[in-house]
Amino acid sequence: MGWGHLGRHGSDSGDGAEAGPSTSATEPRRFPLAAQPEMMRAAEKDDQYASFVYEACRDAFRHLFGTRIAVAYQNETKLLGQMLYYVLTTGSGQQTLGEEYCDITQVAGPYGLPPTPARRALFIVYQTAIPYIAERISSRIASRGIVLADSESAEGFGENAPSSQISGASPSSLSGQSVTTLSRLKGKLSAFWLHLVQRWPTMLPFVRELLQLVLRANLMLFYFEGLYYHISKRAAGIRYVFIGKASNQRPRYQILGVFLLIQLCIIAAEGLRRRNFTSIAGSVHQASFATHHSSAGHGLPVLNEEGTWQLQILTKEVGSLILHLLSILQLVGLANAHFV
Repeated sequence: MGWGHLGRHGSDSGDGAEAGPSTSATEPRRFPLAAQPEMMRAAEKDDQYASFVYEACRDAFRHLFGTRIAVAYQNETKLLGQMLYYVLTTGSGQQTLGEEYCDITQVAGPYGLPPTPARRALFIVYQTAIPYIAERISSRIASRGIVLADSESAEGFGENAPSSQISGASPSSLSGQSVTTLSRLKGKLSAFWLHLVQRWPTMLPFVRELLQLVLRANLMLFYFEGLYYHISKRAAGIRYVFIGKASNQRPRYQILGVFLLIQLCIIAAEGLRRRNFTSIAGSVHQASFATHHSSAGHGLPVLNEEGTWQLQILTKEVGSLILHLLSILQLVGLANAHFV
């Protein structure tokens, strides 16, 4: 376990090559890349052993603080168990139990050297802390947006309430004085944050679907190239080499990558079809609304079988968020030019 075997292999090859040419004496031993079944089996074993650590932490937490608090903080307990497992193995420069079981080890860089402590710490953060933080922030923003929507509907302000609050909070030029760039940037940021909080419950299903597409794309690339099974390892630049006995039967999974590519193409084509159909349905709804507005009072949007009205609303919200981001970037550029 660890990196001792790499050093021993390198020293053995160097001692045996003393009688040969000088170029072969300094050439390090090259280990083959780990095959896809080995990496997948190692990841499965690591998840199993990390769950054992999580169960031990949960039992200890329940004995110390009671069942009610243990259930309330089970996500934090799971995070603690995963971090303990990876800190004690990868963080200390050792192989994980799954990697040791499959005779693979981590390397990084173009020369296949062991990962640096900073790279290993980055992988641990990506693997354990980032999903937890993203989930917590998302749930907090979603709950805050629901509370704001309920308060606005109860008070009867509608969509004009945020704009009135922002206009009242942001500095204006009522007294004839010019507004500074920093104050305008602060107002834009607060407006963008409030808009994001209010629209996040509507955008959350779209974000989850986008995340699933990213995970599938990473899995497809893994089946084709056979390097990074997890996005965290791809972000940290950590790959695997095989240090066990050489075997002729090391299958590859390119055919699964082809199937995933076909699936992603079908999903993309379906998304484009729905988007085109949404634009057509939106124009029809607007025409019908303009026709029957005078006679029927307030027209109600009609939902079809695929929920195209909700997709149209979601497209408008994403477009408005992009416009807010562009305005903020313009103000940042103006602020930099002003200070320079």
